[in-house]
Amino acid sequence: MYIYCMDHDKIIERNTELTRRLLESAKPVSCSLAKTKFKKTGRALISYIPRAGYVNNSILDCYNSHNSYAAGILFRSMVEHAFRHLYIHTRALNEDSDLVGEEYYGKLKGSEDLESFTKINNYTKIVHPDKTVWNTKGEHNKSIAEVGKQFGLSKIFYYVIENFNHDDEMIRDGMKDYLLERLNQYTMLSSYVHGGPYAEMCHEELIKDEEKRQTHIESIVSESFGLYKSVVETTHLFAYLHDEAMLPHWEAVRDIGKQEK
Repeated sequence: MYIYCMDHDKIIERNTELTRRLLESAKPVSCSLAKTKFKKTGRALISYIPRAGYVNNSILDCYNSHNSYAAGILFRSMVEHAFRHLYIHTRALNEDSDLVGEEYYGKLKGSEDLESFTKINNYTKIVHPDKTVWNTKGEHNKSIAEVGKQFGLSKIFYYVIENFNHDDEMIRDGMKDYLLERLNQYTMLSSYVHGGPYAEMCHEELIKDEEKRQTHIESIVSESFGLYKSVVETTHLFAYLHDEAMLPHWEAVRDIGKQEK
């Protein structure tokens, strides 16, 4: 279920305004974060802005070509990008250290390599049983894999739910429901990524009803923008929390579309 929808003009207008704000703020925010103790965390947070932007732009292309199927695949990826970004932001603030950034560029990268090597080894053994392969076992690799698991979506969901602190109970509950909705979407869209029968059924249903398909893809585009904006806004907020000079840049992003709500 998608919970919010903007019309075409507003979708383009919001994306254009966010791009303009980014052109103004990218350099000062990046330079500011580089001067803090959160150098690797800051680098990771900033890196998600263009990457999430690429996914969001591709979803916009799907909107223009009425490609609801590919939009579903891309939206699942957008959810994962936004969740990982939120996890890095939340952990860095809670721990008041650069540890999560160090893990991101250290053990998480190692975990990705380890997973790839293990799979390639297994495939190679089938085709070339006598060929020498990498040894991926051992306590060191086990510890790397454990850190990698912390960046998985379900682990992130549990961590953020447990560590989201706010004085307003309605905001706390709203945040939990929001994260739950996104995770539910992510789970259901797995069939799109893997080419499953559920995705086939949904796609066939949308093909039969053009109005329903248009509403569906508009809602994906709207929520994609919301996730992209949250990545940008949260990064700017992180910069402002450690450098008050970044306040105007955070407010400029935060207030996009605010007057319409």
